[in-house]
Amino acid sequence: MQLFALDLGNRQVKLMSEKATKVLPSYFVNAAEYGKRDVLALGKKEKEQTTSDYVTGRDADFTYVWGTGLDINRKRVTDTLDFNRRYDTLEFKVLADLALTELARDFKESTKSAIDVAVVTGVPTDDYDNDETIKHIRNALIGVHSASIDGVDHYVHVRSVDVLMQPVGTAIDAMVDALGNIKEDNDIEDGYIGVVDVGGGTVIINAFDKMNLDTKHRVQMEDGSYSLFTEIRNRIIDKGYKISEHEVEQIVRDGNDKEVYTWSPNGRETLDFTDMIMKERKLYTRNIAQSVKSTFKAMSSMRKIYVTGGTANLLIKDEFTRVVKIAHFVNDSETANVRGYYKYGLINEVTAVDEATN
Repeated sequence: MQLFALDLGNRQVKLMSEKATKVLPSYFVNAAEYGKRDVLALGKKEKEQTTSDYVTGRDADFTYVWGTGLDINRKRVTDTLDFNRRYDTLEFKVLADLALTELARDFKESTKSAIDVAVVTGVPTDDYDNDETIKHIRNALIGVHSASIDGVDHYVHVRSVDVLMQPVGTAIDAMVDALGNIKEDNDIEDGYIGVVDVGGGTVIINAFDKMNLDTKHRVQMEDGSYSLFTEIRNRIIDKGYKISEHEVEQIVRDGNDKEVYTWSPNGRETLDFTDMIMKERKLYTRNIAQSVKSTFKAMSSMRKIYVTGGTANLLIKDEFTRVVKIAHFVNDSETANVRGYYKYGLINEVTAVDEATN
């Protein structure tokens, strides 16, 4: 039985198996949005493929395009961002099919018969406390999943699902090595620490005292990166341009390494939004930092505050640590939770569990 770890976030999907770690968008596009593709192709292009066509068994009437190089310009995007019963929507269930079969495509045997899989995933802290939510995510994941990926069929049989509190993923990642062994002298096992998980839909602030959740100092806010992208989109619209939140996200993520943010609305002119986006990032960073400060009023008694999540790299570090001086930005923060989920599976040998027959 294979171990799959899934972090099915509101803006990004993070996936992990023994074969690979992958980061993809949490949205996809109906292939019909692209019209008749490649009619102007003049020859074979030697270019790395960054998207694939998926037809899932659950929604077999439609072909969806999904991948890291997804073209969303002037396209209607199928989004999975939802703060109300997200895990019970068709869109989320299709995303689960895409994620599972995307991992399965690295296993040749998945083209012949369904490979048996144990899944470890996580949900925001408030969702974890809701029994109905946990039931919905288990129902979305357990059982047989199938998809044709670029014409090749792949099959997955999810036998068990372990659902963790999302911040636990980062905590486990920090205290456990890649082989599933507890690190010596880690900050978490015997310390009082904070975890700030800045995601696509939510910002989750939690404290752990010797790995026990501190229920008095926790908050979950619907202020993930989508709210930053919305503000930037509004500023661009004020300048007289039409643009979607997904296009804004692409501008920000593409330009984030060099902190230079440009966009061409028509392929003729290039607009530089660097100053405006940096100002919005600074304001967003200040808001998150103040929320952390107000949640952890006794910050002086804490050993460290881990800052993680797919949006952590959009915070301005100097601005954040000016307020939260003991902040520690996790390396490769967007995949920290999924790494922790995978390590949880290794530690607890979840591959030996089979819920599907229960």
